[in-house]
Amino acid sequence: MSDLMTDIELKAHKWKNHMGNYVRAISDMDLNHIAEIRHQTIREICIQSLKMGITPLRYLRNSPSISIEDQIILGESEVAVVGAGGLGGHVIQLLCRLGIGRLLVCDPDTFDQTNLNRQSLCFTHNQGMFKAEEAVRQCALINPAVEVKAHVLSITHSGQIALFSHTNVVIDALDNAKDRLILSSISKDLGIPMVHGAVAGFEGRVMTHFPGDTGMNTLYSSEKEGCAESPGAEHVLGTPALAPALIAPFQVMATVKILLNRGDMKHNCLLHVDLEKMSMNSFMV
Repeated sequence: MSDLMTDIELKAHKWKNHMGNYVRAISDMDLNHIAEIRHQTIREICIQSLKMGITPLRYLRNSPSISIEDQIILGESEVAVVGAGGLGGHVIQLLCRLGIGRLLVCDPDTFDQTNLNRQSLCFTHNQGMFKAEEAVRQCALINPAVEVKAHVLSITHSGQIALFSHTNVVIDALDNAKDRLILSSISKDLGIPMVHGAVAGFEGRVMTHFPGDTGMNTLYSSEKEGCAESPGAEHVLGTPALAPALIAPFQVMATVKILLNRGDMKHNCLLHVDLEKMSMNSFMV
């Protein structure tokens, strides 16, 4: 047994889980201590612990919906979130709590007071700070086993493909059609899925876009054809807090299903949710 495995084994202890069974577990404090003395990342120590059948306490309540084997896959995955505002903030925090190993966050903007109504990474004390960099700081407080890399920039051309070279899934948390189509093109070139999300008023939609799918082009065909871009629905209807908080979990669940190869993933299928009407419908696009 290696020195690292010995260190983990010595810190493991029995813990009675929520189902009344005893499991081997390890605390955040012990994971952090081992990472420090072994000069490794907390993510690496966490994954090694899981491979030994020892569950970090922070992930204990993920089970049995997410098994130890699933948790290892999530810990070894990289997800890119493009846009760290209303949708993106909720998405980032959920992925962080689930234990996605690496997050890549892209956003060029800073927080202002108009973001306070809906953006979960925005507070009165961080006005004027870059959203992507705030994601790094706040994720470190939520889950230090998640490695977050910030890019304070917009995705404006397909030449930015290198940013996503190690990414397994791209999440679209943008607010305009032009940038979404560019992101869709990048994910297609990389051969990886993109999870599209959009909100306006009390409505929202989600669609998983696989390489070769036509859904994004259908949704935004006028922009693709070079027509003048009209104001987006978000700008017409506004964005109360409810829709981003509802749509983000659907995006995260779609991402988890992709990473864990779980369930049937329909192509070109759009889920539309209307909170005011209390309705939920899916359409082929």
